[in-house]
This record gives sequence, C-alpha cells and structure tokens, in this order.
Amino acid sequence: MDAALDTLLRLSRTTTRLVRDVDRALGSAHGLGLSDLALLLELQASPDHRRQRVELADHLGVTPSGVARQLGPLERIGVVTREPHPRDARLALAVLTPAGDTLATDAAVTARRAAQHAFDGTWSSADQTALRALLGAA
Repeated sequence: MDAALDTLLRLSRTTTRLVRDVDRALGSAHGLGLSDLALLLELQASPDHRRQRVELADHLGVTPSGVARQLGPLERIGVVTREPHPRDARLALAVLTPAGDTLATDAAVTARRAAQHAFDGTWSSADQTALRALLGAA
C-alpha cells in the first residue's frame, strides 16, 4: 500500500476511535457529541457569542448545510438560537444562549478529561507533544 494512503487510513481509524471515546463521555454526561461541543465552543469564543452559519461551517470544516442540520437539535434544547439576516438567509447568525454558554463550559471540562484519558491510553507524553506539533503545522 502507498505510504500516504496507509498514513491517512491509520489517522482516520485513530481519529474515529478517539472521537468515539470522547463522544461517549460527553453523551452520557451532557447529551452532546464532540461536534456539538466544537460548535458551541466556536460560538463561545465569538464576539457577543454570535457567528454567521457560513463562518461556523468554515471554522469547523463542514458544509453550511451540515451546520444548519447540527444547529436544529441545539436550538430545540435551547442552547443556541437563530438570528435571521433581514435580507439574506445565508447570513443568518447562530447565537449561543446563556444556557449554551454554561453547557459549553461544563462539557469542555468533561471533554478535556475524556480526551486526556483517550490519548494517555494511546501515546506517551512525548508522542502526544510530537503529535500536537505535527498537527499544528497542518
């Protein structure tokens, strides 16, 4: 097998396993998945806790329609609201509610612990540092 393809497949399998482990912890403690938390954290870091859905998609590496699908359940549980643009629906804003802000903060603590546990079970501290450096260059 080609080295690049082999590396990509190994990275994909490892990512799937790590995300599954963190999803499990987030789901049982907060009813969220890692992708939901990533969206909430993006909003939390945004000025006024608002961001255009198109910008969210770009920052999260998903399509705008993917963000729209992801926002629906978060809106239904009251952690995000939608603020329409008066002239262009594509420019609608996603807005983090106070409940969403609290949930993002609490869920991030759970995710950090779960991620550390998952990484510690896979790589040494030195390997984790090297991986962060490699990913920072990507």
